[in-house]
Amino acid sequence: MRSTSPWIRYLTAAVTISFACVIATVLGAPEGVLTGISAASIAAGLVAALWGIRLYRPATAWPWMMAGCLLLAVVGSLLPPGVLANKAPSAADACFLGVSTGGALTLLLILRRRNPGRDLAGLIDAAVIAVSAGLLWWIYLIDPIVGGSGVSLTTRLVAAAYPLGDLLLAALGARLLLDTGHKSVAVYSLTGYLALTVVPDTISTLGTLSGSTTAHGLAATLWVISPLVVGLCCMHPSMRELDAPSAVPTPDMGTFRLTALALSSLLAPATLLVQYLRGAPLHVPLICATCGVLFLLVIGRLAGLVGDMRRMATTDGLTGLRTRRYFQDALAHAGHRDHAVILFDIDHFKRVNDTYGHDAGDRVLREVAARVSGTVRQQDVISRYGGEEFAVLLPHTSPPEAHVAAARIHAAVRATPIPVTATESITVTVSVGVACTPTDVTDSARLPLLADKLLYQAKEAGRDQVAIAA
Repeated sequence: MRSTSPWIRYLTAAVTISFACVIATVLGAPEGVLTGISAASIAAGLVAALWGIRLYRPATAWPWMMAGCLLLAVVGSLLPPGVLANKAPSAADACFLGVSTGGALTLLLILRRRNPGRDLAGLIDAAVIAVSAGLLWWIYLIDPIVGGSGVSLTTRLVAAAYPLGDLLLAALGARLLLDTGHKSVAVYSLTGYLALTVVPDTISTLGTLSGSTTAHGLAATLWVISPLVVGLCCMHPSMRELDAPSAVPTPDMGTFRLTALALSSLLAPATLLVQYLRGAPLHVPLICATCGVLFLLVIGRLAGLVGDMRRMATTDGLTGLRTRRYFQDALAHAGHRDHAVILFDIDHFKRVNDTYGHDAGDRVLREVAARVSGTVRQQDVISRYGGEEFAVLLPHTSPPEAHVAAARIHAAVRATPIPVTATESITVTVSVGVACTPTDVTDSARLPLLADKLLYQAKEAGRDQVAIAA
């Protein structure tokens, strides 16, 4: 309770300031009142960020970077206005663009730590959204700014840097929401801050390009609230786990993800239709290129899904060995000469589960799989054939070599005890059956049947031994 109460107190203060900002905007309060509320919002967000760092002591730099972004926003608001106020570029623009740059670096740091491996699926999904958003940003924001007249090229480039920065933040925010990491209060607060930065920037830019000021009040209100959301992110205890590595290697293709990807993929043709109906420039080459990139990204995503399904069909999730289906396919393509199959079963495995629990049983299965994998050759196929039964296909192997391999497996499993709890270890043994072609059977498809029969002979003879054909 002690760790959450500061966040609750800050949440109450943030809601109060946000409510005051909305009321002041609706009632048309004097500019000085709105400026004071804005200053209070930035100060509250900055203090909350620093307080959260002191309170939770995260072992990473991203909270300091967010605090630095808020400090840059404070400095920029105190300097003479620049492009945002339809004036020449100034130091204030450098500060505000620095906020976007710092936010992007913060997100990159967080994403790198949350996804230390290769989350190719997440990258492709985020790329689909980023490419579609980039098309809209270019047609409706960047191109009108860069192609405008009446102002210097420098002013136009600085003005275009704002939507470009927002596009980068939006792409990284989508990547954060679509990755496989845990979605905590800190994650949603951070993405909320991004939304409260990108959306008002976009509204303000569109209003400036159209000559309308009706939505400027809404944009200003969202800007004022955004620093408070940074404080929410840093004040919540989950900020310590915001950049924790994800335990899930592949994102789940759920309804939200599918819907987001489907809508993003349809944005390009929808934009072409809207431009046609408006009688505006169609940007056909750009839209065609965007559709081509989206098509390639979708194909890449499908290829990844097919690969995942193939791995699921051929790899046992618990032990990492091949599945029985893969083993049977390999055996079917092995031919009929000089092959051997070894089947072995963990003795009294049910007793392990009943005595120490299924978690201990899983530990035993994983350890047995690891020990046996260390005894076979690279070209051999080892699979989990059943619950506690394993099979090894030895291609181009003579009967004496197969018998030696079976003895090596038998010895490796019982060599040292296997830990089943934090304080207990047990010695595990296996019963083994070995069958070879062409000495035992002429048809390699019958090898598992004979090896299984020999395996049960080993069990009937007292277990913990190797049985070969007479």
